[in-house]
Amino acid sequence: MISVTPVNRARSVPADQFLVTHADLRGGITYANAYFCEAQDCREKDLLGQPHNMLRHPDMPAAVFQLIWQRIRDGREVFAYVKNMACSGEYYWTLSHLMPHYDAGHRIDGYQCFRRAASDRSISTAEEAYRELRLIEHNTRSKEQGLAASRQHLDGMMSRNGTSYDEWVLSLATLDDEEDCLAA
Repeated sequence: MISVTPVNRARSVPADQFLVTHADLRGGITYANAYFCEAQDCREKDLLGQPHNMLRHPDMPAAVFQLIWQRIRDGREVFAYVKNMACSGEYYWTLSHLMPHYDAGHRIDGYQCFRRAASDRSISTAEEAYRELRLIEHNTRSKEQGLAASRQHLDGMMSRNGTSYDEWVLSLATLDDEEDCLAA
């Protein structure tokens, strides 16, 4: 497995590129497009077979990944803002669209992820919310209790705002689109 140590330096993701991966049910990378390999600062042959969670930046709350995996196992797609970690240890933010992949018998046999660059505005909002979740996860006696408390807090944040996680992410994606239009 590739071992990566995080460094506090951002990598940029071009706004006109989609970073694509496919993974098996255990999370092993089975496909990575050239743009993803470039963002990861890694060759495709070095990524194939690696666990997808090698990309997980320690700033990402476990509650968000729990929600993502729950949705995929339930056969549903999910959009999420994700802070990934490149092989260099640098980080980059994306708006990620994850969905289950089905075999010929209509059974889930893996998942696909399509990512695009996130705007500074949406990153700032996601960072603030994710920081709260991480604090809860780290300030609880056990990992399991921290995850449960963080997920409850995430659900509560959305409920208090009268929205779901999906609606919140898509509202931030609207900010990304508005920023793209202003830059054009």
